[in-house]
Amino acid sequence: MTTFTTRGMLLAGSAILLAAKPAVAQDAPTSASSGGDTAASADTIVVTGSRIRRPDYAAPNPVVSFDAAAIAQSGNTNVTTFLQRVPALTNSLDSTRTAGNSQADGALGQVGLNLLDLRGLGTNRTLVLVNGRRHVASQPDSAAVDINTIPTDLIERIDVLTGAASAVYGADGVSGVVNFVLRRDFDGVAARAQFGISQEGDAGNRFASFVAGRNFADDRGNLTLAYEYNAEDPLANDDRKYLRSANRANFVNLNGYDPAVAGSYQKGPLRDIRYPDSSTYGYADIGGVRYRGDGRIYAPGTVLDNDAYSLGGDDTPVAGYIGDIFPKTERHAVNLLGRFEASEAFKVSIEGKFVQSTVRTFTGYGGNYPATVTLDNPFVPATILAAAQQAGLTSIDISRNNFDIPRRGEEDRRRTWRGVVDVSGRISDHATYDAYYTYGRTDVRATKLNDRLGDQFTAALDAVRDPATGQIVCRSAAARAAGCVPVNTFGANTVNPASYDYYLSDPVSSARLEQHVFNASLSGDFGALFELPGDPVQFAFGGEYRRESSRFRPAQELLDNVFYQYDEYVIPTASSGKFDVWEAFGELNLPLLKDQPLAHLLSVGAAGRYSDYSTVGSTRTYQFNGVWAPVEAVTFRGSYGQSVRAPNIAEVFRPRTGDSDFISDSCYLGARGDGTQYRAANCAALISAAGGNAATFTSANNPNANVNIPGARQGNASLKAETARTWTAGVMLRPSFVPRLQIAVDWYDIRIKAAINTATASTVAALCVDQPSTDNPFCDAISRQAGTGYIDSYIVQPENVAAFRTAGLEFNASYQVATARIGTFDVRLVGGYLHRLEQVPTIGADVEDNRDRPFRPKYNVTFSPTWTLGEFTVNYNLRWQNGVRRFARVETANNPSYVAPEYFRFKELWQHDIRAQYQAAEAFAFYAGVNNFTNDKPDIGFETNVPISPVGRYFYAGAKMTLGSR
Repeated sequence: MTTFTTRGMLLAGSAILLAAKPAVAQDAPTSASSGGDTAASADTIVVTGSRIRRPDYAAPNPVVSFDAAAIAQSGNTNVTTFLQRVPALTNSLDSTRTAGNSQADGALGQVGLNLLDLRGLGTNRTLVLVNGRRHVASQPDSAAVDINTIPTDLIERIDVLTGAASAVYGADGVSGVVNFVLRRDFDGVAARAQFGISQEGDAGNRFASFVAGRNFADDRGNLTLAYEYNAEDPLANDDRKYLRSANRANFVNLNGYDPAVAGSYQKGPLRDIRYPDSSTYGYADIGGVRYRGDGRIYAPGTVLDNDAYSLGGDDTPVAGYIGDIFPKTERHAVNLLGRFEASEAFKVSIEGKFVQSTVRTFTGYGGNYPATVTLDNPFVPATILAAAQQAGLTSIDISRNNFDIPRRGEEDRRRTWRGVVDVSGRISDHATYDAYYTYGRTDVRATKLNDRLGDQFTAALDAVRDPATGQIVCRSAAARAAGCVPVNTFGANTVNPASYDYYLSDPVSSARLEQHVFNASLSGDFGALFELPGDPVQFAFGGEYRRESSRFRPAQELLDNVFYQYDEYVIPTASSGKFDVWEAFGELNLPLLKDQPLAHLLSVGAAGRYSDYSTVGSTRTYQFNGVWAPVEAVTFRGSYGQSVRAPNIAEVFRPRTGDSDFISDSCYLGARGDGTQYRAANCAALISAAGGNAATFTSANNPNANVNIPGARQGNASLKAETARTWTAGVMLRPSFVPRLQIAVDWYDIRIKAAINTATASTVAALCVDQPSTDNPFCDAISRQAGTGYIDSYIVQPENVAAFRTAGLEFNASYQVATARIGTFDVRLVGGYLHRLEQVPTIGADVEDNRDRPFRPKYNVTFSPTWTLGEFTVNYNLRWQNGVRRFARVETANNPSYVAPEYFRFKELWQHDIRAQYQAAEAFAFYAGVNNFTNDKPDIGFETNVPISPVGRYFYAGAKMTLGSR
């Protein structure tokens, strides 16, 4: 019923958008890219993607924009969550995807980051700007900007640009640019407060902002100060009953699968999934009998065929390891904006910010795999003690998942400072200059939570009975003096919380990222000196110097490896790196024709940039574009260009660290025919050179075939810049017979070659032997044991070996109808069609089709009508995505019985958000809203937020005050 009603509303809304007639005469139309409700100014503006001033409808690249009103009407205080409704940004990482067990890759300093991923090509390929300028990164050793550092209530609009942006802005924008344009010239006082809470009474959100600004010197100067506070409560997996172990259905291998039998499927959803050979009670194997930690006979779950899971029994529930869905977040932001116009030739502006965000999240539980306990330990149950004594043992090994010791976690505090000094002015009637310096710094304090100190936890496990008192105590007198409380791991929920203080530790690591940018440019037109029929030729050119640095200092305890069974973590290593780049850039726009028959506007343009990096040497980027409006109502636009991404600091400077991995050797007899024509000969040569026998080289003869091989991981100073070729083509419609209706449709196509990727050890081994010769860098990274030829060590590092391609269509329309009696209707429809999203991870690998997968839907639509009548405004937002594939194509290919048809896809996303506002007086307004009005829940499976957030129906309310001119 919900789907039928929603589809009807969507169709009705589309009909209104495309067919309705205005009731009264309207002013000039709003830009299709603005998303606002103000008429387009006759003045030229700077549009994202160019340094040349031109009307926004004449921009050659597709730009989708959302203004401050659209953000406020969404009810989101997290800007990334708001931007995920944009088709190009659905794969962006908000706090839910960097919390709990969903942290990016387990590295320190990444908890709660909000990172934009444009076109699904990766956060490291999305360039984030603030007022057209670069912003310091927030993630150690990378260029990724945490969107939490951008104040929500200072945003005037957000521009999302696709096109070859590197020619205008420099490296990193191979997939495009997201530019945050902040408010200027605020004169008055404004305040806003909002509180939100879920239907379940949790996941609370508190937001407050205050802005005070004053114009002075006859409005030639302005000073604005803004403060913003936001706090979000955590939400754990078990806070939602449908995600808890007994209720959560996961897709796993089914027992009894037979592909020859109709109706038999390899995978299906089962509840109460568990990990075999592990238990929250603990278990011990004695004399061939497995005992539960409390002394009873262990009841194993039903192990699933060819899978790492079991059902029921005493095995450990999987759901206990999901961790948080939302982290706990607290953010403070202070911004100072100022400007002063001494004359037309000399204008000074400044920006200063300080943002502190503290994010805490918890993952799963730790365990003992195993712990050795002597038989005089008084916690040993009588049945286990008797069995061990009968077997002649003096100690036993007990393995246990410790659900009664606090979950491991991490708290990251990020402090970001940023300052901008800009000097600009007019030097003639046809030219202006602009020069600025930007400094940014992010300090990260990463605190691991509830790590167990090895010596202390071992001492706490070693319990004895004090003969003097009869009490159970730690055996070591020194440990007792230091506060040791004995730990009982026999049974469930047996650990004394008083023991935590002795062995739990919170080691603190730190990182610092710094950025310096100097930029100077000249822009304008050549006037009568070089004038075409359409207008004078426009230009912009300049230079830039940028320096980036990053350093990471792990806690000494981590470096010293003092934690219990620490091999379950990635041991961090101190690192540092820096690079700088000198750049020269330029743009030209040639207005060929204007106000001519079949040429209301015809212009072509070009942009180029030369960059000299201290790491990768020189790069060249360019863009060619054109705009043709045969009539005022129809504009065709297109662009073609080349962009680059220079490797980030981690990819170049990461020091060598220890690693281990399971390696499937491509030189095994059974695998030599699976590669290129060179594999067999290369394998024979390598094995013989190491003294092995190629004829008997099999996994069965390799004693280390089923164990992890020790190796190393490091950066690569020989990396080159990635190169992307991008073209776009589109049309914008502004029909005069339907005032205030604008429609933009654009196609994009992006191809990236020599993309940077770190292959697995097995892939490196395959790449070694699949080349024409073994004289290649992949073979240099693989070591083979003398006498046998089996792999005994490896090195993995990033290489320029991957390729990406994406293409699709975007639709962006807005329409406003003002009536005399029933108010004003403002409708926005934004949609996307993802035609392809492909990756080739390494040379010679098969193409991976990532389209139509979670967070990368094939079809994506956002429909947002607004109705205003007097003091009342009502907003509705519908977000729809097609039901994406549940499984990767490589899993389902040529296997029609892989999963039942009804489970092949996740359900569609239908999210309904409603908001109402009452303008109580000119200066005061009150509003309230509900997001996910129909209380839709995630689909079944391991994913907790596909296709919708698990928080459920969410209510919020707020008030805002504005005193002054703006």
